[in-house]
Amino acid sequence: MPGDAARLGEIFVRCWRSAYRGVVADEIVDGLDPAVVARWWERLLAEHDVIVATGDGGVPVGMARYGPDPDDGGRGHLFSLYVDPDAAGAGVGRTLMGHVAAQLGAAGFTTATLWVFAANERAIRFYRAAGWEPTGEERVEDEWGAPEIQLATELTQR
Repeated sequence: MPGDAARLGEIFVRCWRSAYRGVVADEIVDGLDPAVVARWWERLLAEHDVIVATGDGGVPVGMARYGPDPDDGGRGHLFSLYVDPDAAGAGVGRTLMGHVAAQLGAAGFTTATLWVFAANERAIRFYRAAGWEPTGEERVEDEWGAPEIQLATELTQR
């Protein structure tokens, strides 16, 4: 999986450029460097729980990063879920989401949270269809400068 960092960086940048233009400042989206993002994913793969979905030939087409909620260690958290825009609509995101929910449930968490940009209506519809509901919590991280809302879901322990 560490060898997947360059491809994961590419997917991340492609997702941001297709989904976040107009959601966060264009200079942030345009300034993403796939090589820099790949180095970030190298670290994430080494230090975090990450599931990678692969397509034809074992090439990564999506990924999800998850673990304990940094604001409340009693909850699980979905830090990120990205699917290559070319693979969107094929069920990759739902599959990744199911895996994350199963892993968090198996780890003993009964609920999980995530943050999503408030203007990312497509992602919000996706998460809500999977049972995630707004908690009423909102934030704006200085790095992105865009409002986010928190969603949560109940997990099944296995």
